[in-house]
Formats: sequence, structure tokens, C-alpha cells
Amino acid sequence: MSQKCKIIKGLLAVVAGVAIATSSYADKKPAVNKVKGSLSVMVLGSGGPIATAEGRASAGYLIFTDGKPRVLMDVGGGTFQRLAKSGTNIKDLDIVLLSHLHADHTGDLTSVIKTLYFHNNMARAQAARSGVTLAGRTVPINIYGPAASTLPATTPGVSYPNGKLIYPATGDYVHGHYSIPKGGVEHYLKAFVAAISDDDGPRGPGGPVSNFAYTANDLSSRVPFASIETVLSTDDGLVIKAIAVDHGPVPAVAFRIEYKGYSVVYSGDTGTKGRGPKKLGQGNMAALSQGADMLIYDTAVMEMGDAPANPLFHILHTQPSLIAGVAKAAGVKTLVLSHLTPITSPRIHEVKAIIRGLGYQGKIKAAKDLRVYNFGDHGDED
Repeated sequence: MSQKCKIIKGLLAVVAGVAIATSSYADKKPAVNKVKGSLSVMVLGSGGPIATAEGRASAGYLIFTDGKPRVLMDVGGGTFQRLAKSGTNIKDLDIVLLSHLHADHTGDLTSVIKTLYFHNNMARAQAARSGVTLAGRTVPINIYGPAASTLPATTPGVSYPNGKLIYPATGDYVHGHYSIPKGGVEHYLKAFVAAISDDDGPRGPGGPVSNFAYTANDLSSRVPFASIETVLSTDDGLVIKAIAVDHGPVPAVAFRIEYKGYSVVYSGDTGTKGRGPKKLGQGNMAALSQGADMLIYDTAVMEMGDAPANPLFHILHTQPSLIAGVAKAAGVKTLVLSHLTPITSPRIHEVKAIIRGLGYQGKIKAAKDLRVYNFGDHGDED
């Protein structure tokens, strides 16, 4: 065994030991122990792009099916730390959904992916102590997000080539991180994963037992005339759907996850003003959310005319009255207010009152980091 691999294996042992040691000191049980039932949502980040004393991580949600972590929706700054504190091993996670490519929704992507392979090795090492051999991680991480867009550049004092503001496709973003042929800034992960797994068990055919692989998939981000797109449908009944939503000039999509008769919808970020008089973004959200058990909604701003006065905030985010309209029109059972900011978090009771006053009759909850929502035989726990 090489000295490098010995060092890495020693690091893994320390990490595993720390995980075991720290799991028992807290009075509250780890969030992963609250996961029950057919479909579960663990909030990894309920905040926005601002670091505040309240301590919320930026946007991120971990979806479990039958108790197994399966899908990660957004992975903003701080979600890596929340994942660690949750006690969840994500060695089998293979789906990442990015609502859009702003940093507060993508910032911890590489850290979480790297952890995924460490978690695989930790699980294999633990199994080996019991005489069980587990296979290495070879399936790809499948990453989905909006396609590119090109718009006229209109920001005063900022110039762009040919006067065009170009937002990259998710594929370009992901390849720019991890592709070896394209010179991705973090393409080292391919060699790194091979190195940390090389001496941890039986070698696979022709190579190490774990292999870093990914796919990058672009989803339509055209808001006008958008239709609901089935992203994937698995043999065990997991269905993921998406539709374009209006986040100002930024390509963005919302997601719907269905499993065993339950459904969760996530808005990502979507604006108040909309493109045109019909507010197409809200119409798309209402269509995607029909009959959902839970709708997680961008709650970053108050009503137009309220603070802040900068109109940009309402171009990018949804005021409470429009959240109410979507939730009521779609008939969702539970509305979760998330992506909370210093604007809305201290006024969350006022936000709820606005929504209730406009006729929404379902449950209204404010998201908190590491809160778990369950659907299935065990009901809803938070």
C-alpha cells in the first residue's frame, strides 16, 4: 500500500470515528433518525444568500424514498455542514436537481459530491469489519438543471460582449467543474476518487473499486409556452417533473417529485413581476403544483411597495400574495415557506397572515434547517 493511500485511509478512519463519537453527545437525535415513511424531505438549507446571525444555510433539500437518501434539490452554501450534522450517509445518492445556477443554490455542490465518495468508503470499511464486502461506487451522479439563455444586456455600467448577457447551461456549468477534456477546474475528482478507493477492497475489473462519473442534463428554461417535462421515471416508481419558472433574466426551473402516491414541489426562485400581464411564472408553478402534498416556496420578499424598494428583488422573488394564489389554485395540502431572508424571517407571522387572508386553507409552515417532513404510514413529523 502506498504512503499516500495509508494517509488517506487513516483520514477516513478518523472521520468515521468522529462521526460515531459526535452522534451521541447531542440531546436531540440526528435528523436522519426522524426520517420515516414512503417519502421524506429533509431541509438542509432554509435561508437565502445572506450570512446572518440566525444561521440558516442557503437553499438545499434532501429527498428520501423509503428511508433512503435519493435526490438532492439545490445545494447552496452551508448545506454541506447541515448534511454532516444530519447524520445521513449519502453513498447511494445519484440525482442532483439544480433549480438555477446562482451561488446560493449551487455553492456546496463539489463538497457534497466529494463527501459522497468518502461516505461510500466509510460504509465499505464498516461492512468489512463485519466480514461483508460492499461494492465501490461506480454509478454516475446525474445532475439536472436549466438550459442556457441569451438576453440583451441592460445593466447600467456593465458591458458584455456583443451586448448580450449569456447565462450558461447546466451542462456547461457542470463540465466546467468536472470534465477532464474540457479542463474542468475540479477534474481532479476523477483521480482523487480512484486514489481513496484503490486499497480499500477487491479491485474492480481493470481498475479501482470506485469511479467518479457524472451526467449533466439541461432542462427547458423557456417560461412562455412552457409545459411540464418528465425528467425521469424509475422502475421503483420515483417520478421527477420540471417546468420553467420566471427568475427574471436567469434560467430557472421548478421541480415536482412523486413517489408511492405522494408529491412534493419545489419552486426554486421565481419572481413576482412575471413576463407579461399573465405572470406566466406563477401560472407554471400552479400547473406543476396541482394537488401536491407539499409545496416549498421561495419566500424572500414582502409585498411590492414594502421594503426593500429596489425593484430587482421582486423581479427575482415572489411576494406572499402570489404565493397564496399559487397554493390556493393548486390545492396543495401543506405550504412550506423557505428561502427566508432578513426581510421575511422576522415577519414570518405577517407572511402567513397574508397567505391565510387570501383564502389558502392548507397547512402553512416555516422551514427550518434539518427539519424533516414525512409522508406515508408514519405521517408528518417536524
